[in-house]
Amino acid sequence: MKPGSVRLQSVFLLLALLAQPVIADEQGTILFKNVCANCHGEKGEGKIEVKSPSIANEPAWYVKTQLQNFHDGKRGFNTAADPQGALMASIAKVLTSEQIEAVAKHVESLALVPPKEREIAGADVQRGQQLFYERCMECHRYNASGEMLFGSPPLVGRQGWYLVAQLKKFKGLHRGSMKGDEKGAKMVNMATLFIEDEQMMKNVVGYILTLNPPVEESGQKVADELFQPKAEAGK
Repeated sequence: MKPGSVRLQSVFLLLALLAQPVIADEQGTILFKNVCANCHGEKGEGKIEVKSPSIANEPAWYVKTQLQNFHDGKRGFNTAADPQGALMASIAKVLTSEQIEAVAKHVESLALVPPKEREIAGADVQRGQQLFYERCMECHRYNASGEMLFGSPPLVGRQGWYLVAQLKKFKGLHRGSMKGDEKGAKMVNMATLFIEDEQMMKNVVGYILTLNPPVEESGQKVADELFQPKAEAGK
């Protein structure tokens, strides 16, 4: 199915759902199952065929921020360079703040789904580790679990192809370059100054993929353990 057809189908379905009276606590579940799951999967695991990433277990604060960015035109503003973002923007624009809040809570409640692919062809994981320690760890933390204080999302649980794609969008000013997107602007700065080429993107993403828990151990328990602060060695 063409992206344009998916966009229209998703928006029409969403509008039909929003026209029906729904209990507030059920909104997130209903919206996710009838709209989001079409592209992101029933478990939020993502679908590479439509270039939709895994969103399962992403923190509600981050989901809310990104949906609001799509809604406000701060993300998904370049249809040619970011057709998937443009699709998300067309959906988010018809959501109310209450509906964004509800679906964000539902996404966070989903069990983490680690990516099946753990390697990127041609990636130098050792160099990627060094780059991660020098430029990424301060905000995204040592285990890539993210940090709300900095507005930095978890990087574990996301597919390698998606992480590389987002770095390219930041570097190409197709994401994070709109006025008011302060956190996105920080990533534009990082990608522009410290990631010289696609090889460096592959290297750092290749290392991030090694931080994911085993696929067979996926689930909320693993997510809870992963995002718990760990005592430093010797303390």
